[in-house]
Amino acid sequence: MKTLTRSLGWASFIGCTLASTLLSLAASLETAPPVVVKTSPIAGAQEVDPQLAEITVTFSKTMTDGSWSWSTWSDDSFPETQGKPRYLADQRTCVLPVKLLPNHFYALWLNSEKFRNFKDTQQTPAVPYLLTFRTADAKATAGSSAPANSPVPAGSLNADQQTVLDWTDRQFRGFFDGRSFDGWSEKERADLESRLVDTLKGPISRDYYQAINSLAALHATNALPALRVIALERRDKDNRDRWMAIRALGMIGDRASVAELIHLVYHGNSNTRWWAQISLVRITGKNFGTDWKAWCAWWNEQSGEPRCSSEIIRWWNGQAEPDKLASSLAEADEKFLSGIRR
Repeated sequence: MKTLTRSLGWASFIGCTLASTLLSLAASLETAPPVVVKTSPIAGAQEVDPQLAEITVTFSKTMTDGSWSWSTWSDDSFPETQGKPRYLADQRTCVLPVKLLPNHFYALWLNSEKFRNFKDTQQTPAVPYLLTFRTADAKATAGSSAPANSPVPAGSLNADQQTVLDWTDRQFRGFFDGRSFDGWSEKERADLESRLVDTLKGPISRDYYQAINSLAALHATNALPALRVIALERRDKDNRDRWMAIRALGMIGDRASVAELIHLVYHGNSNTRWWAQISLVRITGKNFGTDWKAWCAWWNEQSGEPRCSSEIIRWWNGQAEPDKLASSLAEADEKFLSGIRR
């Protein structure tokens, strides 16, 4: 039997039953045990991409950091792990890095009768939850996930990021440029790049937005300074050109923008912060999701330049205070994802 479990003590408390806990406390949201409110993949899902690199579970309450119980239902249904679990900045979402097999059934307990180390900050164990899903056949997923000019390799994104990518491609397809520019001469490419960069000077119009995305498809490195200005400027504005420029930086592979893109992971505009994640995955090959602190720490550990500052940027009027920022954005993301899934 395989169990990824970690406890911070309270061994005698772990043995208490849920019934006795509820009898001893007044019934309320604060005293009720935490429950699973979302998983990725969704429980019971079929045809899950076998290239999915992370399983995530989100609880109804803030959880005790460093404490979890990912437990087996059966030995052959527990996924191969690729690192230690971790909590995201919201302290409600736990991530398990995995390597999945195609056409395989998976089942794992999030807490169980024996292992109960998913606990809230009051040390109350979460109600056990059995997560089951089946991956798709490798042939069914080969080459099917992303269009030719996709901003990320298929399989690199988590389920929520993939949802945003797919929705964006449907919603804004008319602004994107699917050309590969194969067969174009250097002069033809340079002339087009020059015209597109000139279009970025304004006015803001459909041609302006299309220019951003054509420069992305062209992989126009000479356009990086102009794209950085659009993506990284620190002021309130309509953010369509911002997230499109972020998308372009990711497609071009601009590592010089990584440190600033990390701070856009907590931007107030939903498209902006999700495309900051997607572009970071595209550029770095890593995926720390919404956890900007983990992105920042990793980048600095790699001696990335420029360095990532730990100081939070105030992107918009009304931005939550630093200690409440993660929770406020998590709530907003839940509404955004729910809306685009519908």
